[in-house]
Amino acid sequence: MKLRISAHLCGWPKDVVADPRKVMEIVRDAGYEGVEGFGVKSAEELLELGALAGEYGLHLVNVSAPDPLLKAKVNATLGNGAAEVPAVWKKDGKDPSDAELDQIAVTMGAHIQTFNKYGVKPFHHIHVNTLLETVDDCARALKKIPGLWLLYDTGHLLAANCKPLDVLKRWPGQIAHVHLKNFWTQDPAAGWNRRKPDFWKTSRFCDLAEGNTGLDVKAVLDGLVAIKFDGWVAVEEDHPKRDIAAVVRDNRAFLKSLGY
Repeated sequence: MKLRISAHLCGWPKDVVADPRKVMEIVRDAGYEGVEGFGVKSAEELLELGALAGEYGLHLVNVSAPDPLLKAKVNATLGNGAAEVPAVWKKDGKDPSDAELDQIAVTMGAHIQTFNKYGVKPFHHIHVNTLLETVDDCARALKKIPGLWLLYDTGHLLAANCKPLDVLKRWPGQIAHVHLKNFWTQDPAAGWNRRKPDFWKTSRFCDLAEGNTGLDVKAVLDGLVAIKFDGWVAVEEDHPKRDIAAVVRDNRAFLKSLGY
């Protein structure tokens, strides 16, 4: 089985992202099949962006829009089988109470119904300081919110002191999208605490080959193949320290060295 690999624009230099043609050129030349991180506000914008992606042989993945209804329609039009629902953020890093989670479930249920209407799986990002931050968070939310799918983000799971493979093993049938990224911290032996104010001064997301916190990238990819995952794997590196073209090229080359 062949995984579909895309490049995510999160953290790319603003001057590069402002030039969609340059983005497409970088992503295509690095060897990706798709690109994630674009947004549209109208059918006209979608038409132009889709045509440009077609010029470069790329697929537009998880395209954003101002509201859930338009987002569902946009991604259905593109033939995307899944897209991201609006994120629910934790207040001051605190888990929602049972009553708060009940209300979240009502709001999320409406989004899920909208996405399902157009044949698009609604997924929520596993991300630091959101409703789905840890493995335990996923268990609690998925029990409370039927029909919700996961955006499996390996980097954010690591940042939250979780093992990414645990999610893959526990919910193989509820992963709709993947953000593949690695995590580096200054002193991994001493551990890290995402709640500390200076956390991002000593920790960061990094090149796939650079992580020092135990991520087995090949095991993740092999695991996705084993469960017959048919969504997109977006390679993401927030705020890279090097030339963006070199970063996306090197990350793609690393995956090829693993057989992907």
